[in-house]
Amino acid sequence: MNQLLLRKILRQLKIDPEDHEAQNTPRNILMISAEYLPKDLTPQSLHCKSLADGLVDRNMNVNVISYDPWKAGQTVEMGGVKVHYINNPIKTYSPLTWALTLAMEINRAASDIYHRDGGIDLIHAHQWEMFPCGLSLQAAIKKPLIVNYYSLQHHRAPGVSNGYTDSVKQIEWRGSKQSQKVMVNEDWLKNEIIKYYSPEPQKVDVVNSEEKQWTKKIVRDYKWVFRNWNNGGYEQ
Repeated sequence: MNQLLLRKILRQLKIDPEDHEAQNTPRNILMISAEYLPKDLTPQSLHCKSLADGLVDRNMNVNVISYDPWKAGQTVEMGGVKVHYINNPIKTYSPLTWALTLAMEINRAASDIYHRDGGIDLIHAHQWEMFPCGLSLQAAIKKPLIVNYYSLQHHRAPGVSNGYTDSVKQIEWRGSKQSQKVMVNEDWLKNEIIKYYSPEPQKVDVVNSEEKQWTKKIVRDYKWVFRNWNNGGYEQ
Protein backbone atom coordinates (compact mmCIF):
# COMPACT_ATOMS: atom_id res chain seq x y z
CA MET A 1 0.00 0.00 0.00
CA ASN A 2 1.22 3.50 -0.81
CA GLN A 3 2.77 5.04 2.33
CA LEU A 4 1.08 8.41 1.79
CA LEU A 5 -2.30 6.70 1.51
CA LEU A 6 -1.61 4.65 4.63
CA ARG A 7 -0.70 7.76 6.63
CA LYS A 8 -3.84 9.50 5.40
CA ILE A 9 -6.00 6.61 6.58
CA LEU A 10 -4.23 6.58 9.96
CA ARG A 11 -4.78 10.32 10.36
CA GLN A 12 -8.48 9.90 9.59
CA LEU A 13 -8.63 7.21 12.24
CA LYS A 14 -6.74 9.58 14.57
CA ILE A 15 -3.85 7.14 14.87
CA ASP A 16 -0.40 8.69 14.87
CA PRO A 17 2.24 6.14 13.73
CA GLU A 18 4.87 7.92 15.81
CA ASP A 19 2.69 7.63 18.92
CA HIS A 20 2.28 3.90 18.30
CA GLU A 21 6.05 3.52 17.88
CA ALA A 22 6.68 5.40 21.11
CA GLN A 23 4.32 3.11 23.01
CA ASN A 24 6.35 0.11 21.86
CA THR A 25 9.75 1.61 22.66
CA PRO A 26 11.27 1.23 26.13
CA ARG A 27 12.66 4.56 27.31
CA ASN A 28 13.96 3.80 30.78
CA ILE A 29 16.68 1.15 30.69
CA LEU A 30 18.28 -0.36 33.79
CA MET A 31 21.67 -1.95 33.14
CA ILE A 32 23.26 -4.12 35.82
CA SER A 33 26.95 -4.93 35.48
CA ALA A 34 29.56 -5.59 38.14
CA GLU A 35 32.19 -4.32 35.70
CA TYR A 36 32.06 -0.82 34.25
CA LEU A 37 34.51 1.86 33.17
CA PRO A 38 36.60 3.47 34.53
CA LYS A 39 37.02 1.06 37.48
CA ASP A 40 37.33 -2.02 35.28
CA LEU A 41 39.10 -2.37 31.97
CA THR A 42 37.68 -5.62 30.61
CA PRO A 43 35.74 -6.65 27.49
CA GLN A 44 32.56 -6.62 29.60
CA SER A 45 33.14 -3.13 31.01
CA LEU A 46 33.98 -1.75 27.56
CA HIS A 47 30.89 -3.38 26.06
CA CYS A 48 28.61 -2.02 28.79
CA LYS A 49 30.01 1.52 28.61
CA SER A 50 29.72 1.63 24.81
CA LEU A 51 26.19 0.24 24.97
CA ALA A 52 25.05 2.73 27.61
CA ASP A 53 26.48 5.65 25.61
CA GLY A 54 24.87 4.36 22.41
CA LEU A 55 21.47 4.06 24.08
CA VAL A 56 21.68 7.64 25.35
CA ASP A 57 22.52 8.75 21.80
CA ARG A 58 19.25 7.07 20.78
CA ASN A 59 17.27 9.14 23.29
CA MET A 60 16.95 6.49 25.98
CA ASN A 61 17.22 7.17 29.69
CA VAL A 62 19.93 4.82 31.02
CA ASN A 63 20.68 3.98 34.63
CA VAL A 64 23.61 1.66 35.38
CA ILE A 65 24.14 -0.11 38.70
CA SER A 66 27.73 -1.20 39.18
CA TYR A 67 30.03 -2.42 41.95
CA ASP A 68 32.67 -0.04 43.31
CA PRO A 69 33.37 -0.13 47.05
CA TRP A 70 35.30 3.17 46.84
CA LYS A 71 32.34 5.06 45.35
CA ALA A 72 29.52 3.20 47.07
CA GLY A 73 26.45 5.38 47.55
CA GLN A 74 27.46 7.82 44.83
CA THR A 75 25.64 8.49 41.57
CA VAL A 76 27.83 9.87 38.81
CA GLU A 77 26.52 11.11 35.48
CA MET A 78 28.84 10.36 32.56
CA GLY A 79 27.74 11.47 29.11
CA GLY A 80 24.08 11.34 30.06
CA VAL A 81 24.36 7.90 31.70
CA LYS A 82 23.60 7.77 35.44
CA VAL A 83 25.95 5.31 37.13
CA HIS A 84 24.91 4.20 40.62
CA TYR A 85 27.75 2.65 42.63
CA ILE A 86 27.18 0.04 45.31
CA ASN A 87 29.23 -2.05 47.72
CA ASN A 88 28.62 -5.42 49.35
CA PRO A 89 28.45 -4.92 53.14
CA ILE A 90 28.60 -8.69 53.74
CA LYS A 91 31.92 -10.50 53.87
CA THR A 92 31.79 -13.36 51.38
CA TYR A 93 33.93 -16.37 50.55
CA SER A 94 33.28 -17.11 46.89
CA PRO A 95 32.00 -15.40 43.72
CA LEU A 96 28.71 -17.24 44.28
CA THR A 97 28.05 -15.91 47.78
CA TRP A 98 29.30 -12.49 46.65
CA ALA A 99 26.78 -12.41 43.79
CA LEU A 100 23.85 -13.58 45.90
CA THR A 101 24.52 -11.14 48.75
CA LEU A 102 25.31 -8.25 46.41
CA ALA A 103 21.86 -8.77 44.86
CA MET A 104 20.31 -7.22 47.98
CA GLU A 105 22.17 -3.97 47.38
CA ILE A 106 21.39 -3.99 43.67
CA ASN A 107 17.70 -4.47 44.36
CA ARG A 108 17.77 -1.61 46.89
CA ALA A 109 19.40 0.73 44.34
CA ALA A 110 17.01 -0.43 41.62
CA SER A 111 14.05 0.27 43.90
CA ASP A 112 15.23 3.86 44.35
CA ILE A 113 15.57 4.27 40.58
CA TYR A 114 12.15 2.73 39.98
CA HIS A 115 10.37 5.09 42.38
CA ARG A 116 12.47 8.23 41.87
CA ASP A 117 13.76 8.42 38.30
CA GLY A 118 10.74 7.77 36.12
CA GLY A 119 10.50 4.03 36.46
CA ILE A 120 12.12 1.10 34.64
CA ASP A 121 10.88 -0.25 31.32
CA LEU A 122 13.47 -2.96 30.73
CA ILE A 123 16.25 -4.68 32.70
CA HIS A 124 19.54 -5.70 31.05
CA ALA A 125 21.76 -7.88 33.29
CA HIS A 126 25.34 -8.66 32.29
CA GLN A 127 27.00 -11.99 33.15
CA TRP A 128 25.76 -14.64 35.60
CA GLU A 129 26.59 -12.73 38.79
CA MET A 130 23.88 -10.21 37.91
CA PHE A 131 21.23 -12.76 36.87
CA PRO A 132 19.81 -13.47 40.38
CA CYS A 133 18.98 -9.80 40.99
CA GLY A 134 17.77 -9.41 37.41
CA LEU A 135 15.36 -12.33 37.81
CA SER A 136 14.06 -11.06 41.16
CA LEU A 137 13.56 -7.55 39.75
CA GLN A 138 11.71 -8.99 36.78
CA ALA A 139 9.31 -10.76 39.13
CA ALA A 140 8.95 -7.77 41.48
CA ILE A 141 8.29 -4.93 39.03
CA LYS A 142 6.87 -7.02 36.17
CA LYS A 143 9.29 -5.76 33.52
CA PRO A 144 11.12 -7.73 30.81
CA LEU A 145 14.65 -9.02 31.35
CA ILE A 146 17.51 -9.35 28.86
CA VAL A 147 20.65 -11.24 29.88
CA ASN A 148 24.15 -10.95 28.41
CA TYR A 149 26.63 -13.85 28.54
CA TYR A 150 30.36 -13.35 28.13
CA SER A 151 31.38 -16.91 29.08
CA LEU A 152 29.90 -20.07 30.59
CA GLN A 153 30.80 -22.00 33.72
CA HIS A 154 31.31 -25.04 31.47
CA HIS A 155 34.28 -23.19 29.94
CA ARG A 156 35.59 -21.49 33.07
CA ALA A 157 35.86 -24.82 34.92
CA PRO A 158 35.71 -27.59 32.30
CA GLY A 159 35.02 -31.04 33.70
CA VAL A 160 34.55 -29.80 37.27
CA SER A 161 31.38 -30.79 39.13
CA ASN A 162 30.81 -29.68 42.71
CA GLY A 163 28.33 -27.62 44.70
CA TYR A 164 29.77 -24.32 43.55
CA THR A 165 30.00 -25.02 39.82
CA ASP A 166 26.60 -26.72 39.75
CA SER A 167 24.98 -23.70 41.45
CA VAL A 168 26.51 -21.28 38.94
CA LYS A 169 25.33 -23.49 36.08
CA GLN A 170 21.81 -23.43 37.50
CA ILE A 171 21.91 -19.63 37.64
CA GLU A 172 23.11 -19.51 34.02
CA TRP A 173 20.36 -21.95 33.04
CA ARG A 174 17.66 -19.90 34.77
CA GLY A 175 18.93 -16.77 33.06
CA SER A 176 18.59 -18.42 29.65
CA LYS A 177 15.14 -19.81 30.41
CA GLN A 178 13.40 -17.01 32.30
CA SER A 179 14.71 -13.98 30.43
CA GLN A 180 13.00 -12.66 27.32
CA LYS A 181 16.18 -12.35 25.23
CA VAL A 182 19.71 -13.76 25.50
CA MET A 183 22.60 -11.76 24.03
CA VAL A 184 26.15 -12.87 23.26
CA ASN A 185 29.05 -11.36 21.31
CA GLU A 186 30.01 -14.36 19.18
CA ASP A 187 28.36 -17.19 17.24
CA TRP A 188 30.29 -19.92 19.04
CA LEU A 189 28.96 -18.78 22.43
CA LYS A 190 25.41 -18.81 21.09
CA ASN A 191 25.91 -22.42 20.01
CA GLU A 192 27.35 -23.34 23.41
CA ILE A 193 24.43 -21.78 25.31
CA ILE A 194 21.96 -23.70 23.16
CA LYS A 195 23.99 -26.87 23.65
CA TYR A 196 24.16 -26.69 27.45
CA TYR A 197 20.99 -24.84 28.46
CA SER A 198 18.56 -25.40 25.54
CA PRO A 199 16.84 -22.00 25.20
CA GLU A 200 14.85 -21.50 22.01
CA PRO A 201 17.48 -20.76 19.32
CA GLN A 202 15.60 -17.67 18.09
CA LYS A 203 15.78 -16.26 21.60
CA VAL A 204 19.59 -16.04 21.47
CA ASP A 205 20.96 -13.08 19.52
CA VAL A 206 24.56 -12.43 18.49
CA VAL A 207 25.49 -8.76 18.80
CA ASN A 208 29.08 -7.96 17.87
CA SER A 209 30.13 -4.67 19.42
CA GLU A 210 32.79 -4.26 16.74
CA GLU A 211 30.15 -3.96 14.02
CA LYS A 212 29.03 -0.55 12.80
CA GLN A 213 25.84 0.71 14.49
CA TRP A 214 25.64 -2.39 16.67
CA THR A 215 23.60 -0.52 19.26
CA LYS A 216 20.89 -0.09 16.63
CA LYS A 217 20.50 -3.87 16.59
CA ILE A 218 20.20 -3.94 20.38
CA VAL A 219 17.55 -1.23 20.33
CA ARG A 220 15.64 -3.31 17.79
CA ASP A 221 15.77 -6.25 20.19
CA TYR A 222 14.69 -4.02 23.07
CA LYS A 223 11.64 -2.91 21.09
CA TRP A 224 10.76 -6.47 20.14
CA VAL A 225 11.01 -7.67 23.75
CA PHE A 226 9.09 -4.66 25.11
CA ARG A 227 6.30 -4.97 22.54
CA ASN A 228 5.83 -8.68 23.12
CA TRP A 229 5.99 -8.28 26.89
CA ASN A 230 3.21 -5.70 26.77
CA ASN A 231 1.18 -7.94 24.45
CA GLY A 232 1.62 -10.91 26.75
CA GLY A 233 3.54 -13.21 24.42
CA TYR A 234 6.83 -13.89 22.66
CA GLU A 235 5.85 -15.58 19.42
CA GLN A 236 7.99 -14.31 16.57
